[in-house]
Amino acid sequence: MRMNFVAAVAAVGGLLAATQAQATVFAGTWQLTSYNSADPGLVLNVQTLSSPNFNIDLGAANPDQFDLFKLYTNETTVNPDDIVASPISLRFTFTAPTPNNGPIDVGGTTQGYAEFFGIIQGGQLTWNNGGSALFVWGEGLPGLVDPGRMTISVNGGQFNEGFFGVHEGKRHGLKVSATFDWDNDPTFAAVPEPATWALIIGGFGMAGATLRRRRALALA
Repeated sequence: MRMNFVAAVAAVGGLLAATQAQATVFAGTWQLTSYNSADPGLVLNVQTLSSPNFNIDLGAANPDQFDLFKLYTNETTVNPDDIVASPISLRFTFTAPTPNNGPIDVGGTTQGYAEFFGIIQGGQLTWNNGGSALFVWGEGLPGLVDPGRMTISVNGGQFNEGFFGVHEGKRHGLKVSATFDWDNDPTFAAVPEPATWALIIGGFGMAGATLRRRRALALA
């Protein structure tokens, strides 16, 4: 009887964990945590294109993309100090689903370039790992078999490219977007079939009756 009781508890725990599997809504915030805004290096300006808060239903549309910011420079020429790479960092913090491996940091570099003896000049944004990062959730939940995963991708590219100098201003800047590609929900131990549920409920009842009989005998 004790074994029936233990099995019933384990099965209920597995069901409770499984109910958390349909995590297709991703919510949180994004923040450009660092970029080169003063000399030395290519001086950057940022135009924010969206709210710092996001709430994305990937069950409705997957993958989904939204614009983050436009990166640009008001410098007129690329000087030797502008060619030196400067760090840039973007952070995604998730409030749902949880638990997760956030915050997710995507780092990279920005720098100026001058090609063909300075005839073509501009700026370049390059992200580490191609701008991709892996968001994982579900770790630590009871009965977890495989965690949920989603790929976050951020684009890089060139901006303010011009001849014999740089085309200044946000009109010639680079629009940076994030793409959320939901790979899969976490998977948990199998949920019991209806017939198994009948056995579980019966097991609880029998276990309770046994405990009551033992209590009665102990008091006799």
